[in-house]
Amino acid sequence: MAPVLFRAFMTVTITTAIICFFVFDGGFDRAFTETGLKHYAERASPLLKTVLPKWLKMPLNTLVNFGYAILGAYWLAVIFHHHGNNNISEIDAYAFYVFNFMACFYGPIQMVRILTDKHRFAILDQWVTLPFFMWVYVWGRSLSNGWSNLRVFIATALSISSYTLTLYYDIGFEIALGLHIMLGIAGAALAYRKYSTTEAHKPFLCALLSCTGFVVLKLLDLHLPNIHPFFTKVSGHFLSKIADVLQIHYVNKFFRALTFKKVDCETKKSE
Repeated sequence: MAPVLFRAFMTVTITTAIICFFVFDGGFDRAFTETGLKHYAERASPLLKTVLPKWLKMPLNTLVNFGYAILGAYWLAVIFHHHGNNNISEIDAYAFYVFNFMACFYGPIQMVRILTDKHRFAILDQWVTLPFFMWVYVWGRSLSNGWSNLRVFIATALSISSYTLTLYYDIGFEIALGLHIMLGIAGAALAYRKYSTTEAHKPFLCALLSCTGFVVLKLLDLHLPNIHPFFTKVSGHFLSKIADVLQIHYVNKFFRALTFKKVDCETKKSE
């Protein structure tokens, strides 16, 4: 159990380190990012400002990032249990581990972006989002077509390199993210076609709704306060992050259902 867990951890660590190198080397400083409070609707109430430290300007948008790490740790523990009981294979456990280590890494990265409001941390936050979504495609293809190290390498390399679109277009990140979301849905659909099970229906629908909420609520962040001042306290950006955390949870549930279906099919074949 421990070797595959460590291998997954190193996979995410090395990939993140490569992205960090290019970000802090300055090669992507021309990329457009949204920095400054003007890009966020959340404003701490006067009462909170009297008790919170000055650097905590958006408390909810900051605290929500603990959700990524907590959820990632939870699913790492769940899969460690399943793997330890030989309920899933090493390859399947590796796919789960990588995805959830990404969640554990993403929370602190997003939090540092919010707290520092620095351009390079905003770049890092955007960039690491892309392989996160690409892994859903890789995961789905692994279930539908079998594991391929070459496919994983090519998909990861294309995902990381797609961020170069930000050097040519102000909406380069949005273009890349949209393509990644479509690929993720396609990968999930391929996996479901191979190992269809009713237990995957609800998680798939909930993941799609959460993904939609993640995108739409983020886009509406600055517009929602026009509807009601409540959305300057509980902002669209904060709610989009709640939807994002839920998306990760339901993606895990979806792939767990398909993985168990795969194990059942393989067991029946061997009997």
